[in-house]
Amino acid sequence: MDTSPPTQSDAIGNGVDLDQNVVQKLPPGSKVLSVTESSFRVRTVRITAELPDGTIVSYFKKGATGAKGAKMMEGTFAAEQALYNAIPQHVPKPLAWGAYCTQPDTYFYICEFIEMLDDVPSARQWAGAVAALHSASMGKSPTGQFGFPLATHLADVLVDNKWNLSWEKFWAQQMKSLLDAEEALHGADEEFTQLKEIYFSKVIPRLLSPLETNGRSIQPCIIHSDLWPGDIKPKVEGDDVCMFDGCSYWGHNEADLGVCRNPPIALEKSYIKEYLKVIPASEPEEDFDDRNALYALKYHVLLSIMYKKEPRYRGIAMDEMKWLVEKFSDAPIAEETAAGEDTSVVEKTAVVGETVVEQKTAVVEKTAIVGGILPKI
Repeated sequence: MDTSPPTQSDAIGNGVDLDQNVVQKLPPGSKVLSVTESSFRVRTVRITAELPDGTIVSYFKKGATGAKGAKMMEGTFAAEQALYNAIPQHVPKPLAWGAYCTQPDTYFYICEFIEMLDDVPSARQWAGAVAALHSASMGKSPTGQFGFPLATHLADVLVDNKWNLSWEKFWAQQMKSLLDAEEALHGADEEFTQLKEIYFSKVIPRLLSPLETNGRSIQPCIIHSDLWPGDIKPKVEGDDVCMFDGCSYWGHNEADLGVCRNPPIALEKSYIKEYLKVIPASEPEEDFDDRNALYALKYHVLLSIMYKKEPRYRGIAMDEMKWLVEKFSDAPIAEETAAGEDTSVVEKTAVVGETVVEQKTAVVEKTAIVGGILPKI
C-alpha cells in the first residue's frame, strides 16, 4: 500500500462549504455545522450537521481518486450495505457514494459516524458480532453462489469476486488475483512459483473439496473479509462493537476466521474458540485447523503487497505456503465432483501503483480501533 499522505478534499473548520455533490447526499435540509479530521491514522473527515428538526447528526466520509478510486468507493458502499443489511446494530449505516462536483476525478463514500474506542474488542465481543453477521446472512446469497455483484478491494488491492457455484473454485480465483498482484510488485520467484502450482493443484482441493463432496455442502453467508482489530472496535457507549471497512463477499463463514491466525493481528485462539461456541466447525471438523491456515494465507499475501519494501512479509507468505504444501502435496483429493462446473480461474488482475486518498475508513473520533452450518441456539 502507498503510505504517502492522502490528499484532503474538504475544507476543515466550522461553517465551511462542502462540495455540492457531497451536500446533496446528506438528508434534505441539512445545515453543515463543521468538518473535522476524524482520525489520527488517515485524513478522513467527520461532518457534523443540523437537520431541519434541530437534531444534530454526524457522518463519516472518505475518498479516493481516479478510475480505481471510483471502483473502490462504489464497492465500499455495496460491501457496507450488505453488512448493514445483516447486522445493523454492528455496522455504521451507509449513506451514499459519488463524485465531487469541483473535483470530478475524486470520489467519496459517506456513512453514519459512530464513536468508538481505540481498543481491541474482547474475544466475546469479537466472536459475538462476527457470528451474528454469519448467522443473519447464512443461506441468503442472492444467486445461491459464492461471490459478490461488484468488485471490492482488500485494503487497496482488487480481489476477484466473480460468482462461482463452487467454494473451492471461488477461493482459488480470489487467491490467484492476490498472488498475481503480489508477483506484479515483487517479480517472479522460482521457488514461490513452484509452491503456488502445488498450492492450487493439491492443497486447495484437498482442504476445500471435502466441504462440498460426499453429501456435504456449505451455505454462503456474508464475509467481512478484513476483521483485524483496526476494523472492529468497541463503541464508546454500551458493551457492543462496530465493524467497518469490509471487503464483503458471499463465502464460507470460516474464511473470516483466517485473520485471527495472522501474527501481526495478535488475536488469540480464544477468539476462534468463542466463535465456535456459536457456529461449530464445518465438516470434516478434523480439517478445521488446516482450513484456518489456508484462509490465513490470504492475509500473509496481502501484507506482502501492502509492505512491498519489506521483503520479510513475502518470506512469511512463502513459509506459510510451504508448510501447507509439504503437508498436503501427496494427500488424496476427493473424487466426487464438487458443486459447480465453472473451473475457470481469472487471468492476472493485478492493479498496483494507483494513488488512493483517504483510503482507510476510520469511522471514529475517540478513535475507534476497537457460519457453513446453522448456529447453535
